[in-house]
Amino acid sequence: MAASNTIKYFLFAFNFLCWIAGLGLFAIGIWLRVDPALAPVVTLQLGWFYSAVYVIIIVGVVTIAIGFLGCCGAMRESSTLLKAYVALLALMFILEVIAGILGWVYRNELDRWIRDSFSRTFNGRFIDEFSDDFQDAVVYFQRRMDCCGLNTPEDWEEWQTVDSCVCPIDRYVNQYDWTEKCQEDRNDRTQSVYKSCWDNISLWLKNHIIVIGIVGFAVALVQLVGIVAGIIFTLRLTKKAVVV
Repeated sequence: MAASNTIKYFLFAFNFLCWIAGLGLFAIGIWLRVDPALAPVVTLQLGWFYSAVYVIIIVGVVTIAIGFLGCCGAMRESSTLLKAYVALLALMFILEVIAGILGWVYRNELDRWIRDSFSRTFNGRFIDEFSDDFQDAVVYFQRRMDCCGLNTPEDWEEWQTVDSCVCPIDRYVNQYDWTEKCQEDRNDRTQSVYKSCWDNISLWLKNHIIVIGIVGFAVALVQLVGIVAGIIFTLRLTKKAVVV
C-alpha cells in the first residue's frame, strides 16, 4: 500500500511538472507566432521559422494532455486514463528517438537545407535589391549575431558599405576569436568581414552538440521513468481490481 501511494504521488508530481512545461511551450509558441517584435523574421520570409513555431505549439499541447492524463489518472486511480497516459508518453518518446536518429543521420544535410531556403529567398538577387524593410531585417540579424549575409557576405553586392559586416576583431591579438567569427575579404586582405549568419549558427551547434545531446538524453530518460512508473501503477490497480 505504501509503495502504491509513493508511485501515485510521484506520478502526480511528475505530471504536474509536465503540465506546467506544456503550458510554457504552448505560450512560447504562441508568442513566437504573434509577437510584432519578430517582424524581421517575417520580413525575411523564412518559412521554416513558422514551421518550427507550429511544432513547438503542437508539442506544448501534447505535453499538456500528457500531464493532465497523468495527474488525473494517478489521483483518481483510473487505469483507463493511465493507459492513455502511458501510450501517449511512449508515442512521444518513440517520436523523439526517431527524430534524434534522423537528426544525427542527416546532420550534414541540415546545412544544405538551410542554405537552400536562404537561396530561395534571394532567388539570385543581392540583398541590396530588396526593399528597405528587408535590408533592415538582415542588418538587424547581423548586429544581433555578429555575422554578415545569410549564406555568405557576398549576399550583399558590396558588403564593405554595410557597417554591420565589418569585423573589428584584431586577428593578431585574439587569433581564436578572429578565426571563429571573421574572415578576410577576398578582394582586400587588409579588411576582415564577419562570417555568414548561418556559418555562425552552424558553428554554435557544433560547439554545443555534446550539451544538446546530454539535454536530449536527460529528457528521454525522464520520460522513460514516467512510462515505467505509469505501467507499474496501472498493473497495481489492475491487480487490486481483480482481488476485489
